[in-house]
Amino acid sequence: MGKHGPRRGSVAYWHRSRAARLVPRVKSWSNTGKGLQGFLAYKAGMGQVLMIEDSESPFKNQEVTKAVTVLEVPPLYVYAVTAYESTDYGNRKVAEIPALNAPKELKRSLTVAKKAKVNFESLHAMKLSDVRVIVSSQPWKAGFKKTPEMAEIALSGKDALEKLTFAKEILGKEVKVSDVFSDGDWIDAIAVTKGKGWQGIVKRFGVALGPHKATQRRRRGGSIGPETQGKVMYTIPRAGQMGFHRRTESNKRILKVGEASKSKEVTPASGFVDFGILKADYLVIEGSLQGPEKRVIFLRRNYGKKVQKKADIRKMLFNQKAA
Repeated sequence: MGKHGPRRGSVAYWHRSRAARLVPRVKSWSNTGKGLQGFLAYKAGMGQVLMIEDSESPFKNQEVTKAVTVLEVPPLYVYAVTAYESTDYGNRKVAEIPALNAPKELKRSLTVAKKAKVNFESLHAMKLSDVRVIVSSQPWKAGFKKTPEMAEIALSGKDALEKLTFAKEILGKEVKVSDVFSDGDWIDAIAVTKGKGWQGIVKRFGVALGPHKATQRRRRGGSIGPETQGKVMYTIPRAGQMGFHRRTESNKRILKVGEASKSKEVTPASGFVDFGILKADYLVIEGSLQGPEKRVIFLRRNYGKKVQKKADIRKMLFNQKAA
């Protein structure tokens, strides 16, 4: 028997079509902590840290080297407050109050409102089921593009009135990542994976190559089903789109929440490949995250409500020499 490589793709996802949008619509929230339930970040690159192993492994309480992902997180701008009421078919949006001091860059993503049709006093009189905010990323503060990403983020609170009060305070203001997350928090990362285009079944599903002398083509595969069935089952490996799929990675730990003034400790001397030098606040996440450099990643508070677990980092092992 020859050597077999790892299979490609998970059988848990079907069908493998391209993601409809880069910024995901999140429908499930944990309602834990305070303030916003999520944040928008941009992937910068990867590195290593020397830390004390705190998991139940043979290396517990020893110094180990772990791979980490660095995300750049410029502050979010709170553009609007959205109010929902409960119906027999779920929540229905009934009002939206925009901010009137929006940055000029928001015109690249949407039509900026010049006035509000309703006010907060009228919302207090309604029987609201939920209150959320529409935020805008500010990538121009990181220095790599001007067009922002827009997303709707839930708020934590015991009822809609408490959420409405908090939303009124932050409307038209900036929210930093340190106001939402802290060291040791557990999050879920939602993003679109790297796109690999149209691929065959060998790379897409890990199908074995055919023998040289028994098949006319090595990468074509074998039978695709019986003749009398008259169709091909969806479980049969077929060529198609590979990558650029929306995926959610749960239980990712934030090792460090850093400020822009201290970004040199996690930035290589020559900058991250295909990204550059960090100019805004940053996050250091344990392990890897999906997507290429500069891909927007939606960070959501962990839905499993895991307990905060701070890491004992001894040294940042980033390449400090120019390439």
